[in-house]
Amino acid sequence: MPGFAVIDLETTGFSPRQHDRIAEVAVVLTDTAGRVQDEWCTLVNPERDLGPQHVHGISAADVSLAPTFAVVAPHLARLLEGRVIVAHNASFDTRFLRAEFGRVGLPVGIDPLACLCTMRLAGTFLPSAPRGLAICCELAGVVHDGAHSALGDARATAGLLEHYLGLDDADPLWAQAHEASATHSWPGLAVPDGFSPVLRGASRPTGHWLSGLSDRLDRVPFPVEADDYLALLDLALLDRYVSFTERGALLTAAEEAGLGRAQVESLHRGYLDALARVALEDGMLSDAEVADLHEVAGQLGMDADDVAAAVERAASGPVLATLPDAGAHPRSEASGAVGTGGDDGVGEADALGRAARGAALGGAVATVAARPRFALARGDEIVLTGAMTRPRDEWEREARTAGLAPWPNVTKRTRVVIAADPDSLSGKARTARRYGIPVVSEGVLEELLRRVEVTRVR
Repeated sequence: MPGFAVIDLETTGFSPRQHDRIAEVAVVLTDTAGRVQDEWCTLVNPERDLGPQHVHGISAADVSLAPTFAVVAPHLARLLEGRVIVAHNASFDTRFLRAEFGRVGLPVGIDPLACLCTMRLAGTFLPSAPRGLAICCELAGVVHDGAHSALGDARATAGLLEHYLGLDDADPLWAQAHEASATHSWPGLAVPDGFSPVLRGASRPTGHWLSGLSDRLDRVPFPVEADDYLALLDLALLDRYVSFTERGALLTAAEEAGLGRAQVESLHRGYLDALARVALEDGMLSDAEVADLHEVAGQLGMDADDVAAAVERAASGPVLATLPDAGAHPRSEASGAVGTGGDDGVGEADALGRAARGAALGGAVATVAARPRFALARGDEIVLTGAMTRPRDEWEREARTAGLAPWPNVTKRTRVVIAADPDSLSGKARTARRYGIPVVSEGVLEELLRRVEVTRVR
């Protein structure tokens, strides 16, 4: 007799009828006594935003690496075949399973007799227990680690099942469930080769994201395409966080520009210098400016020593360029250039030569002009996407008060998309990236609202 398949899902919401999808699935296989035999878990790319991420804690960066349900389905069906399905609030999980299998053209009927719900069974085996998994586990003495992760909740549910079986394994409901599962069949699908489950943290780099670049030491001047890389870096650092998606875009831009790792690191040092020069324009550094330099340095793979060196160079050297107009679009020519001289009379060729030598030396600093300050102007269209920590209507009301125009859809006029997760897979975020519009985290919106400009020079 195969035993039980204890399943748990994390989803983007509560209803597949409202287009919610599975984002994580875990299965714990047990024998007929409830003893664990094996376990399996993978994230699932829902091909949409992740809904309440503050509840399930799944990042868009991780699910962007995960398979879709169409790929997961054969593996899941094989695990469930012949076993009694067990879940806590089983009607919720089976409703999503039916919807997901149906979406990939595999309608399945899940026999309710072959499915057990530990929440409903609590009325029999834990008469005083409320419905929640956590309190049921507490009353049964079952360990419940990793709440609101599919594997953590599946393990806890399996623990409840074993507890129930230990109290009365002769209850006819067990035999009835096994008999029903033996006659139920799941779609017989070919399992594709090369499938590997994707777990939480998959997008977390083992080293800095620049490790994706070649370590070659190029001995040629920076090509003009380095300007494109810097413009993209401006967008990525708008919220002072280089998201997983942005890291990939920056690596692609560097490779297309023919930049090796040494050159990019040199550019990053020059970028930090440019920020330090702006911070020192009034002759002093505030705590907030110091913190900002450290934040940028951390995102670019630098440390406190690099910040100190940048400040020292900025304090001792001439300002190479002034800030462009605050309202300038970050993708415009005001986004800065590599190797251009300022009022000190240094020529472009000399600056480019220094940049090339700096790249070859590895630790030297490219000459980077002052970076633009991204700002919104009255009338600018912004778009919000995902389940925010604050109600979206509150943000939209504040945006309108500041003179901005919250818009329901992304167009080429959109200045910025504010996302619950900057790696969001929502249609709005995907459209924004296609148009070259920055997608930033919710945390930066308050600052942008404080700095709304009355007008912008077009």
